[in-house]
Amino acid sequence: MPADHATAPPAGPPGLFSLAGRTALVTGAGGGLGRAQCEALGTAGARIIASDLHPAAAEETRAYLARRSIDCSALELDATSTSAVEAAFDALEAAGDLPDVLVNNAGVSLRNSALEATPEEFDTTLAVNLRATYFTAQRAARAMRERGGGRIINLASIGGLVVDGERSSVYDASKAAVVQVTKNMAYEWGRYGIRVNAIAPGYMRTAMTTDLLPDRAEEDRLVATHIPLGRIGEPGDLAGAVVFLASDASAYVTGHTLTVDGGWVVSL
Repeated sequence: MPADHATAPPAGPPGLFSLAGRTALVTGAGGGLGRAQCEALGTAGARIIASDLHPAAAEETRAYLARRSIDCSALELDATSTSAVEAAFDALEAAGDLPDVLVNNAGVSLRNSALEATPEEFDTTLAVNLRATYFTAQRAARAMRERGGGRIINLASIGGLVVDGERSSVYDASKAAVVQVTKNMAYEWGRYGIRVNAIAPGYMRTAMTTDLLPDRAEEDRLVATHIPLGRIGEPGDLAGAVVFLASDASAYVTGHTLTVDGGWVVSL
């Protein structure tokens, strides 16, 4: 019986996961998770725009990828500034370098108890984790709409799905909001061919989380009680998720939050 080409999925691997000919912009690209996602997307064939608030960090990622023969440019970007985001996208458009894929990875984790959290901590956390995600996605989506579609991937957290510990109320609130706006964006922008999904990492071994795991005994306790797969996550563990959501492999997936947590959420 002949294949039904109207409903048949895209061609199988390697084409299914190929990002050849596409450009991916990753915010917060100078950090551990950002750099790992840049490498994953670049290895899949994408050209990378590595953006970061700190230009030296963006350049370090560019050089790191260049050593691996991945085409990458560095971009200084304060994603909390809507004017900076607008200017960056205007410049990319003028250069014919608008992204087909946006990864909203930039984030901050300022931990404090719900009794002690300050307005400054609240405002900073929401500015980086929510405001920057929202308005960078908005600007990217406007460009993607004109070009017939695109992919937006927002970095949430298991803290946006469950209570992941004490001193996390503000951070968790910001990430819960990311989960929700991902759904709203997916609903509104699907008609333009724009897919919007989120990744919710569990505990990952990065500079941002070192203070949360002060010693090996605490790490062992956390693994034993919360992580069925038996280890803390590494930045590279996000590789498969980000390539899946950026590629045609997820052509019929939108509004979804994909947990990459070693089983943390199901253990609760």
